[in-house]
Amino acid sequence: MTVTIEKLIDGGAGLGRVDGQVIFVPGVAPGERVRARVMAIKSGYAEAVLEAVETPSADRIDPPCPLVGQCGGCQWQHLAYPAQLQAKVEILREDLRRLAKLDAPDVLAPIGAPNPYDYRTRIQVKINASQPAPAMGFFAARSGRLVPMERCLVAAPALNHAVTVLRKLLTDPSRRLPSMTDVHLHLAQGTGELQCRHFAKGEPKKRVEAFLAGAVDALPELVSQVYYDHSGHRRVWGRDWITDRLHDRPFRISDRSFAQVNWAQNQVMINTVLTVAALTGREAVLELFCGIGNFGLFLADRAATLSGYDENPSAIADARYNAKQQGKANCRFEAGPVGEVLAGLIKSGRQFDLALLDPPREGVQHAALKTLIKLQPRRIIYVSCVPSTLARDLRRLSDGGYRVGRIQPLDLFPQTPYLETVTELILM
Repeated sequence: MTVTIEKLIDGGAGLGRVDGQVIFVPGVAPGERVRARVMAIKSGYAEAVLEAVETPSADRIDPPCPLVGQCGGCQWQHLAYPAQLQAKVEILREDLRRLAKLDAPDVLAPIGAPNPYDYRTRIQVKINASQPAPAMGFFAARSGRLVPMERCLVAAPALNHAVTVLRKLLTDPSRRLPSMTDVHLHLAQGTGELQCRHFAKGEPKKRVEAFLAGAVDALPELVSQVYYDHSGHRRVWGRDWITDRLHDRPFRISDRSFAQVNWAQNQVMINTVLTVAALTGREAVLELFCGIGNFGLFLADRAATLSGYDENPSAIADARYNAKQQGKANCRFEAGPVGEVLAGLIKSGRQFDLALLDPPREGVQHAALKTLIKLQPRRIIYVSCVPSTLARDLRRLSDGGYRVGRIQPLDLFPQTPYLETVTELILM
C-alpha cells in the first residue's frame, strides 16, 4: 500500500493513514510518500514495514552505517541532523499538548550535540561465542536475533577498539568462553579508563582467569573487569569502578551505578540545571534519583544544603565518595525508595526551596508525586529522558498546584528519537 507520512512519533516511526486507518512505518520522514507492507493489525492502528520511498523528503540522507534497518539502534540515521532535532521537539510538544494539557508550553530551542556520532561512552554488546569465530553486535529491533557489527558509529572509538580486541581474545582456544552472552563496556571520557562487565555461564575458573588477564594485557586502559556467571556470582578483576571527570572534578562510577551515555552533553545539561536553579547560597535543595551526585555536587556549590536520595546503594556509596573527594561538607546522601524518603521528610517537618528530579525512563510513581506535592518545595526541576512520561508527570504536578515554566530540550542521543529535557516548575 502507499502511505503519506504525516509526522514522526514516540519510538521513531512515521504515522500515516490509509482509509482512515492509522499506519506506523519505521525508517521514514515527514511528508514522504512511501510504499509499505502491513505486518500486524492492532486495536486502532496497524504496523507496517517500509518497502520503498516513492517521494523522498528533502531531509532524507544516505545512512553512513551499513547496518541501518538491521540493528535495533539508530532509528534516524536516514534523517539530516537538523531534521532530527526538529522532529524531537515536535514529538515533545505533541506529548505536552496531549498528555500534559499544555497548549502553549515555553519550549526553548533545543541544544544539539556537537558530535552526532562517536558520542556514546557506554554500550552493551551481545555475543555468540559458541563458534570458533565469535559474533559480536546488537539485537535486531524487537528481536533476539544477533546482528554482528565491526564498528558502531555512535560509540566512542575506544569502545570499538575494545570490542575488536575482545573478539580476537574469544578466538584464542586457551581463552575462549563459549557461553559468553554479553559484554557491557564503559569508557571514562575524562580519564580514558575502561570497564568491562562480562556475562557467561559457568566457565572453568582457569579459562575465565586467562581471558580476563588477556584482556588486561591487550587493553592497558582496562582498569575494571566484573565477571558474572549463571549462578549470579560476581567476580571483580582489578577495581569495580572507574573514575571520570565532570568540569574537571573526579567522579567515581561503580559497575552497579548509572552514568549518562553522552558525557560531553551531560556537562551541558549540568550547566542548564544550574542556570535554571539560579541558587543564591541560602537554599535547601532536595535531589531525588541523585545517582552518583551528577547534578547535586554542582548544586551544592551554590546552596546552603543538598540532600540526595536514591534507591541504589551503589550509587549512594559513589555519591558519598565523590562528595568527600571534592570536599563537599554540606551534602548528605542516603539510600531509599523515593516514596518512603518523601514520607519520612514530611514526617520530620523538613522544608526545601528546590527539588531536583532525575527519574528513570518510567518517570515518577504517582504516589511519590502526590507525596512530593504535599512536601511543597517552592520550585521543582524535572530532568527527563522520555517526553511522554515527562508530560504525564507534569500534568499531575500541575494539578497539584505547580505552574510549568521553561522547558529546555537537550539532545543526548543523536540518530535516535530519544530526547532529554530540563523543566522548571514553580509552586503557585
